[in-house]
Amino acid sequence: MKNIKQLLLLGFIFVLINGCGNSKPENDAIVRKVKVAAIEKASDTETKEFSGIIKESRAVNLSFRVAGPIKAIYVKQGDFVKQGALVAEMDPRDYQLQLSVAQAEYNKVTTETSRVIELYKQNAVTEADYQKVVAGEKMITAQLNRAKDQLNDTKLYAPFSGYIQNINFQKGEIVNIGMPIADLLDVNSYQVEVDIPSKLFVERDKIKKVTCKLNIDDASEIPLQLLNYQAKANSSLLYRMYYGLGPQSDKRVFPGMEVAITMEYKRTDSNDLVIPLGAIFYNNEEPNIWIVNKSDSIVNKYAIEIGEIYGDGKVSIKSGLKGDETIVVSGVNSLKDNEKVEIIEPISETNIGGLL
Repeated sequence: MKNIKQLLLLGFIFVLINGCGNSKPENDAIVRKVKVAAIEKASDTETKEFSGIIKESRAVNLSFRVAGPIKAIYVKQGDFVKQGALVAEMDPRDYQLQLSVAQAEYNKVTTETSRVIELYKQNAVTEADYQKVVAGEKMITAQLNRAKDQLNDTKLYAPFSGYIQNINFQKGEIVNIGMPIADLLDVNSYQVEVDIPSKLFVERDKIKKVTCKLNIDDASEIPLQLLNYQAKANSSLLYRMYYGLGPQSDKRVFPGMEVAITMEYKRTDSNDLVIPLGAIFYNNEEPNIWIVNKSDSIVNKYAIEIGEIYGDGKVSIKSGLKGDETIVVSGVNSLKDNEKVEIIEPISETNIGGLL
């Protein structure tokens, strides 16, 4: 019996010691550190970025207005030609012969017309004969002018200054009227093509400023002016806008280059409150935020209604906030309602790296 009492006493002492060893003081509970931020008002303007392509302002197919064999091509692919420069020439022999025949016929008809006119003045020929020779002279004059034009059209000139993109024929090949001999790109000015979503397109009158920037390290922003747009969406359900890129100092601009487009436009919801996207967490598929009471560092959960998501990592709030609250912006998925937290004070701009 004595042994049993001794065993019971030892067991009680063991339980007592073990229980004391597992207990943990309440002041050792984990206090999570959180970053906080004040709620902002949406600015009057917002910027969005898109990708655009530089295009030449125009490109034309250079072609002869007459048919025949090519005598010479005076340019090469990639050449820069000035307005009025001779690009190619057609063998003119047939058209020179045609002009000679037309000239001879013209001389003959005009001589006869002069003779009839003198007789008509003397009432020696009828009115009908007079009208006949006058009409004949007009007809042969038109034929002579056409022969001259066709001979002139055996030479192909550049209608504007630009670069030869392609050459489609060689010397000696026979071409027909309108067949493209070469492609000429006008690089006196450029335009930028950019596709934007329908929401921005329907509010395009609110776009205040558009700039582009080359994907080059030391490139600067270049202002753009609206030229035109397509009022029908493309296969990607986007609307194409055309902006003018006039002559500028950066000589590294060439057709086909990709550029970064920045559009600044006026917001319709500038009275909305704005918070970082990272402050939002979801409970039962509903958006919530943590509001911290700075007096006791206790966080509480509040349901909110989300508005538009902006391109700078922020979102507008339609309801659920007054605007003077302090919200948690980090570690939001690890917190619990009425939990005490430790607020991480922001580093001063004059104490970079937090060394002071």
